[in-house]
Amino acid sequence: MNNALTRLLEIAPAPSEPRQKDWGGVEHSLGDELPADYKALIHVYGGSNWDSYLYVLEPRRPNENYDLIEWAQNQPEDQEDLWEFEKKPVGPPG
Repeated sequence: MNNALTRLLEIAPAPSEPRQKDWGGVEHSLGDELPADYKALIHVYGGSNWDSYLYVLEPRRPNENYDLIEWAQNQPEDQEDLWEFEKKPVGPPG
């Protein structure tokens, strides 16, 4: 466990039993490797909402609003919908 997670546990005790995930399957679904500190956070806290400000998404969560895989699948479409109302940022020079 890293120092940041140890400190967080001192401030906000873990809400439940540790979460077990098939990280290999999750990363395969996402097509990318997830950081070790993220996996440790999910193991301890699971998907969560911190003070109605910070949402931590968890893979394969029953509530699709907090499901990382569901979010990742919908992200490109959601981004395109956003640009109907907001100015699309300019990408890096190509």
